[in-house]
Amino acid sequence: MNRIVTEEESSAKKAPDQDSRNFTETVKRFADFDFSINPEQILTQLPFVIYLCVLVILFIYNSHRSEKLVRDTDKLNKEVKDLRSEYISELSELMGESRQSNVAKKLAPFGIKELKTPPSKITYSGKQ
Repeated sequence: MNRIVTEEESSAKKAPDQDSRNFTETVKRFADFDFSINPEQILTQLPFVIYLCVLVILFIYNSHRSEKLVRDTDKLNKEVKDLRSEYISELSELMGESRQSNVAKKLAPFGIKELKTPPSKITYSGKQ
């Protein structure tokens, strides 16, 4: 049962004690609102902070872009509705203008009159 303790075993036994001591010190610092950071800690966290800043910038850009896309879509939908109503009104006007009675009134000044008899079929026998 008795044996000689080597340095590795003694440091292994001290490591958990050291970890618990660091944890309790950290908890005490948070409880006291002591957030003092030394320059070495700032330099080690700098890449992560830059990464977070880039993510925030990308998030803001994405939200602005999506809102612009929604505004453009609404604008195009309104334009399509306006064009559709214009198309329908022009089509109804054209239908009214192409009635036989309206066409006859417009062609009367040129001397072209409406036929009173129905058209007849012309047949050709091919022999002269």
